[in-house]
Amino acid sequence: MTTGTVHALRHVSESLRHNPLGDPFERDVHVYTPPGWDQDTPLPATMALAAFTSTGFGFLNRKWRALSLPERMDQLIADGMPPMLVVMPDPITCLGGSQYLDSTGIGRYQTWITEELPAWIEDRFPTTGAWGAVGKSSGGYGALAMAMMRPGTYKAIAAHSPDAGFEYCYPPDFPGALETIRTAGGLELWWKAFRQGRDLSGSDHAVINLLGMACAYSPDPAATPLPCELPVDFDTGALRPEVMEKWLAFDPVRMVPRCREALLGLEGLWLDVGRRDEFRLQVGARLLHQALEGAGILHEFQEHDGGHFKLNDRLSQSLPFLAERLSAGSID
Repeated sequence: MTTGTVHALRHVSESLRHNPLGDPFERDVHVYTPPGWDQDTPLPATMALAAFTSTGFGFLNRKWRALSLPERMDQLIADGMPPMLVVMPDPITCLGGSQYLDSTGIGRYQTWITEELPAWIEDRFPTTGAWGAVGKSSGGYGALAMAMMRPGTYKAIAAHSPDAGFEYCYPPDFPGALETIRTAGGLELWWKAFRQGRDLSGSDHAVINLLGMACAYSPDPAATPLPCELPVDFDTGALRPEVMEKWLAFDPVRMVPRCREALLGLEGLWLDVGRRDEFRLQVGARLLHQALEGAGILHEFQEHDGGHFKLNDRLSQSLPFLAERLSAGSID
């Protein structure tokens, strides 16, 4: 079997320059081109979106009994899938991710992914103008959010176990995060130790998840030590409804009605989830499926027997789904 090529590039992003967390604005970007590709032949392209706390490099990793994304693309194309480019940007932040939003608490990651980076890629690789997006977890959320918030950016998207049904997936982890912060002596001390690179324990992931999502969904540039409002009260551990409402405004389930026209513009929407998802995302996926059905949005919805992790094999279904829809017809 012939293999494609992975091009390692560096992109200096003006959108990310001067981001509030001081994260790098020069980013690694890897681009997969298919075997035997004639560079004079435009191809559709798909943005592969990393999950929370993951990097674009993760798509290049071969694991035991799990292909890397380039290897999977080679296999699928050999089996008859229409060829396409795959762009793998590195969106990591010091908080683990950005949820692919423009936020005054993290930076303009949505602008980078939907505007600046595609234009930069198209200057270097000829495309048909048909773009898709695929991701797992926060990457799946990013595909959904950008399709809804930036109509016309994507022709088709695929979301594996995306963040959705926020009241079910996030709050159960708040108490553990809060107690970890309190044990450290408060948020400022926890954050200082974290930034100094101390080893992380299992409970720290709940803290990072709380802080990363707060900077994305409820930013507050005037707050310290991080530019966000937290949806939980430090004294009692109770939810702060006024802040949680800000989070819920970004829940894909609640976004469907106001973003219906954008979703109707898609030519393909893939959604799947495992029945054993460790973060309860099967609830959100089912609710999202119902909301899409209620809005008359055509989509493919599947449930499988897995959990939240080891989902690479699901790409063998979603990538052909995207390739077929991105390759069909022409782009105006």
